[in-house]
Amino acid sequence: MNAFYVFRLAQSMSKRFSFPVVAAPVLLLPALSFSLLCGLPVQVAWAETVRGRVTLSETLQNGRRYPGYWRVENGSVPITTTTNADPPVVIMSDVKGGSAPEAKTFAVDIAGFAVNKPTLLVGVTSVVEIRNGDKVPHDLSIPGQEALMPLERLAPGTLRRQKFPVPGTYEVRSAQYPHLSISVIVIDNPFATVCDAKGNFKLPDVPDGKATLKVWAHGQLLHEQTVDVQNSMKALQIDVASSSPVDSE
Repeated sequence: MNAFYVFRLAQSMSKRFSFPVVAAPVLLLPALSFSLLCGLPVQVAWAETVRGRVTLSETLQNGRRYPGYWRVENGSVPITTTTNADPPVVIMSDVKGGSAPEAKTFAVDIAGFAVNKPTLLVGVTSVVEIRNGDKVPHDLSIPGQEALMPLERLAPGTLRRQKFPVPGTYEVRSAQYPHLSISVIVIDNPFATVCDAKGNFKLPDVPDGKATLKVWAHGQLLHEQTVDVQNSMKALQIDVASSSPVDSE
């Protein structure tokens, strides 16, 4: 059945059942005609752009996850704070549809007892390459999940590759320096993003319906709420005042 024949069939049906037919959406006519002929309901899936802003408390805006002190010859001095060095991540879960992100390789450098990418959003089976640019070794692992990433020493100037085959959140830590950590968030849908320096975020093509919005910052889940994705929804304002993690099943 070619497109012209389907169009002529739809025209004859429009005269019989009094609904308009236009020539533009010709590619949709075969499915539409089949549904009408069989008496099946015609369903259309809509998608919206979810946008908003995440505002962290003044304490959380400190770019360092673990405040501390450097030990010097005459005593100790506070570690300098770095605002917006680790912006929050917004994730939409319980959403049907969308293609999973492509697996890629992500490079993370350790230098000056800090990582240049403290938070990573990656697809399933992605690989994280961690390079030690310090002059001292770092013993890295995922505490509590040593079966995935056991404790191993990363010597100066060497590289360690770690694959993440299952969706979830993982915290790579240094045994010697607890402030040195990498949050790896493995996602199986495209509805996640890192906020900009002002906390703004935008998630395009989110299917209509109920969904769960989560805010991840400073290596932990800090906020969770249910949102109703629809055409008339306004920009979201999310205020995260506490550093206490949220329990999420």
